[in-house]
Formats: sequence, C-alpha cells, structure tokens
Amino acid sequence: MRLPAIIVLSALTASAGDWTNSGGNPGRCGLSDEYGPLEADLLWSGAPSSLISWQPVIEGDRIFVIRQAAWPGTPGDSPVVCMDLDTGEVLWSADIPYEPGDWITWIGGVKNGLVFASRGGNGASVSAPLYALYAEDGGTAWVTAVEIDAGAYDGVVFAPDGDPIVASFEDIWRFDSSDGSLVWHASRTGSVSGQCGGCLHGDAFYVADAVPGGHSIVRYDAVTGVEMYSSPVMPGFTAQCTPMAGPDGIVYFNRSQNNTSTDYFYAFEDTGSALVEKWRIPTVNACAPEFGVGPDGSVYMVTPGPRLSRVDPDDGSIIAQSAVLDGYTAARIAIGADGTVYFSNGGFAGGHFYAFTQNLSLLWDTAVPNINIGGPALGQSGVLVICGVGTDFRAYRDGTGAGGGAAEPEGLIRIYPNPSCGSVIVTVPDEDAAVPLLVFDLSGRLVASLGSGEPSGGLRAFRWDGMDRDGEPVPPGAYIVRAASPGGFSGRIVRL
Repeated sequence: MRLPAIIVLSALTASAGDWTNSGGNPGRCGLSDEYGPLEADLLWSGAPSSLISWQPVIEGDRIFVIRQAAWPGTPGDSPVVCMDLDTGEVLWSADIPYEPGDWITWIGGVKNGLVFASRGGNGASVSAPLYALYAEDGGTAWVTAVEIDAGAYDGVVFAPDGDPIVASFEDIWRFDSSDGSLVWHASRTGSVSGQCGGCLHGDAFYVADAVPGGHSIVRYDAVTGVEMYSSPVMPGFTAQCTPMAGPDGIVYFNRSQNNTSTDYFYAFEDTGSALVEKWRIPTVNACAPEFGVGPDGSVYMVTPGPRLSRVDPDDGSIIAQSAVLDGYTAARIAIGADGTVYFSNGGFAGGHFYAFTQNLSLLWDTAVPNINIGGPALGQSGVLVICGVGTDFRAYRDGTGAGGGAAEPEGLIRIYPNPSCGSVIVTVPDEDAAVPLLVFDLSGRLVASLGSGEPSGGLRAFRWDGMDRDGEPVPPGAYIVRAASPGGFSGRIVRL
C-alpha cells in the first residue's frame, strides 16, 4: 500500500496546539497539528514534587497537571497545578475537596478555558463530583450534582461544543460544559474498573465492554446517549485498555491479558450500521496504554518483542519496527504533524522516552524514571512536555540549544515561506554557516545539498526548489535542513 502524504488534521476537532486530554484529542489517537522537537533541546525543567507521574494536559500557553504530595489520600494531597508552557512558572494551584476514602485528584482534561477534575480511588471504588475550574485562575466554575466514579486511567473526551464525556466501569455521562448539568447517562459493563474510558469520532462514542466470550466495541450516540450497535466478540477474559479512533473513523483496540492465544490488536470499520473487523495482529499486554495514528494514517502500537511498530491501516501489515524496548510497561504516544513519533515506555525504574522518525529510526531519547503516564503531551509552538517523579518535569522545543543537540537559539535560522509548495529561502548568520546546507527526510536520508549559499547583509541565504539530488520533486511532507558542520544549525521545512 502507498500511504497518502498527510491527513487533514481538522478531523481531530482539537484546537491548534492543544493537548486537551489523555490521548491528545477526541479520538485519543495522539495526533497533533504541532511540530515537536527533533532534538533534545531542553526549554526548561522543574515542577512541584510528585510521588507519581500523572498525565499533563495543555491549552494555549498553560499546562495543567496533578502533582501528588502524599498517599494515601489526605486533604490537599494532590492539587491541580497550572504552569506556564514557555517558562515552567507555577501560575496557580487548586485543591479538589477531599472526602474520606479518596486516593487522588485526577484531571480529565481542559477545554475552552475550563479544567475538568475530580477525585478517585482504586478503580471505581470512589464517587465524587466533577469540578470545572477556570483555566485563568483555578476558581470553581461549577460542580456537578451527579457523582462519578471514574479516574485518571479512564480519561475524558470532549464533544465539539466542549461538553465532557466520561466513561467509568458501569456508567457513561455527558455533562453540559456551560453549567455542569447532566446531558445524558448510559449504563455499560466494562471489563476491569479503572481503565474504562472511551473515544469519540463525530457523533460516535466508543467503549470496550465485557460480553459473553470476551469483549466488544460498543457505539453510543454521543448526542443522545443511545446505545446503537456492537462489534463482533473479541475472545478473552480481561482487558485494561481504552479504544482509539483515527481521523478516518477506524476504531482500534488493544485486547490483551498476557495470553498469546487471545492477545490481539484489532481494527474495526464503522459502516454506520455495524462495526466490521478489518484485521487483527498479535499484541503485547499492557495496562492503560495509549497508542497513536500518524498523519498518513499509519498506526503505531507495540508488537511482541516488545517493539514499537508502524502498521499499515489497510491490512495490519508491519511497515517498520523499533529496536526492542527495554523496560516496557505501557505506551503513551504523541505524533507531530510531520509524523515524528514521541513515545514513552510507561516504565518505572526503567522509565524511558524516545523520539522516532515516522519510520521508527531513533532521533533522540532520554531516561525518565517512573514516567508512568507523565506524557508525552505536545503543545503550541511545538513544546513537548514529559514528567517523572520528584521535581522531574521537562519541556523541550526545537531551537533552544539546551539539550546538547545541533539546534541553535530560536530566530537564528529562518525559513520562508514555510510551509510552502514552491521554493523556500533559508537564512542563517553568515559567520556561522559558510558550509554546505543539507536537506534530509525524516528517515535520515540525504535528499539535497544546497551548496554554501550567498552572503547577504550579514546573513547567508540558501534557496531550495523542492528537488532532490536527481532533479526530481520531493513528495509533500517534512524535511530537516542542517548545516554540514559539527554543532551547525538545523531547522524544518514543510512541503505542501
């Protein structure tokens, strides 16, 4: 199969640069419209200390995250913390009221200036209201009259109007984002309490339910809450995963329980009247993983090895694989608009983060002990956020030059117009770039050499007409431009 160059990202319905929830968008497929860092350029680090690493979410120039100071639950143990995306400055923190038996505050997500949080326990053992906090200052906008028993590993997705849809072990709720009133409620039966969330595509809300003989993906009408139809049964006993939906509406589910005879990753097509199995391939057991779909439709999941795999969405064939993943516990994935894959192994002592090309060649990596579900999250201006325990909280962005890579401080390299379907001009300071400028694709293959450029007013200017070394036009996509000297400049060109 020849994959298309790019999928229109507006299908995600998330605002530009926002990582609103676990999985980053309504489909929970990890696909962003931002271009994340190609090198380990640290923008800033540090945050209030935390015993456990929890999923950060991003809206605009603000990060929202739980930093857990104590366990088991006590009043004030796990505040919602708001941080500046560009500097890491703590802007405010807010406590969700504690009730005896609570374990932890959890954030469902952020949407349209509201941060949605509640308190939870072991799986569905604790019920508490859902709170909406103002993203500006942490004040309370509203509190639901209905209590929910969801938690951090279930997550929340947002309807196009900003309404949060929450799924737990035996319930699904949609709340009105304007005042917290209940829009609808539906009953369901999850497999194991605690990893029971759903995903959204258009007006279809999907969960994975326990049924006789195994599990089925169940479609609900997201507008009315009416149960519509289910997929064929996927054999097995337990499953601790959430389905995801790609931008094209294909629904994926990692049905696993550490049994090779029943552990498969499934793809289903929703015809509008039925969920039809497209394919299945062997998978690896994991608790609460979040996988991904790239801008060309490629599916990224973990196959036996374990290895991160790029999978053809048409037939489930494996296109590319990473090296064996050490310390793998459960995937968390963000994918940039250029197809760069940001991957956490979810590990504890062996927690590790990787950045790969779309074909899974390693770009850079770093140890993040106890990363758990602490990212990746990809925000505006391409800021990538990951976090561990203690004060380990990091933001990376291309061009900061703080990570030991080749990128220089932002603004020293300029590329325009960018994106472009025609010629582009690259300018860098003359004294630092009297060397050839090279163009690579995201697999690291040399595409073109731009020579040594022309001096112009203290700058050196290079022109690229979008042709490769053989004089053929390159396909649409993202390309890396880099000075051919140690420590030289680097940047990214997007061809339309």
